[in-house]
Amino acid sequence: MSNRSPAGDPTAVLAAHWSESERRLYPVATTNPDAYQSAVRLVRAVADALAEVEDLDALAEQWERRSDVVDGALRVTGDIAGYRLPEPEIAGAAFAMRRRELLAELAERRRRDCIAAAREAGQAWAVIHEQGDLDSGLVDPYQRIELHLATGLAVVSTVEPDPSTMKPAYVVMVAALGDEHGETADLDAASFGDVETSDRELFEDHRLTMKGRIEAAGS
Repeated sequence: MSNRSPAGDPTAVLAAHWSESERRLYPVATTNPDAYQSAVRLVRAVADALAEVEDLDALAEQWERRSDVVDGALRVTGDIAGYRLPEPEIAGAAFAMRRRELLAELAERRRRDCIAAAREAGQAWAVIHEQGDLDSGLVDPYQRIELHLATGLAVVSTVEPDPSTMKPAYVVMVAALGDEHGETADLDAASFGDVETSDRELFEDHRLTMKGRIEAAGS
């Protein structure tokens, strides 16, 4: 399973523009703090106005009427100072915020679906997150999260840069996801420690070993 934006995401191209709008607002914090705080309130108000937008297709459609959305939020807040900042930045930042919320909601639904499917199939583990390409090294960093259903502990397998060499480091660690994702047992995730190697071939061995340790501890 992947938590990447779904194929054909209608907001994929717009997202880059929206993120740039957010970045353009940051300098205002130092040059005009009052205007920045006003802008933040207005961005939040616009994002709140988009709360009823339930998917990415609808969000892309709303972008076509962004001026109306911003005007409506301005009437609600009565915050004139924020409106002195460029409308595209206000709108873009708000749409970026709502897009992140929608993607998080989508990812959570997918995680829950994976957990439900694994339970129904009688499986001990559920892959609740997977992204990147293991063969690409640091170009498209790989991460995989496998949840042990009986304990609520997850094995997190990640490729990240080694700060001393800037080459790929293959790391396996344990995280406690809690009752939200499993029947959390009285186990300390930190007690399992992290395992790191520069040898990709050992990466899989470390992952399987860590899963075995969790299964043994939870039995």
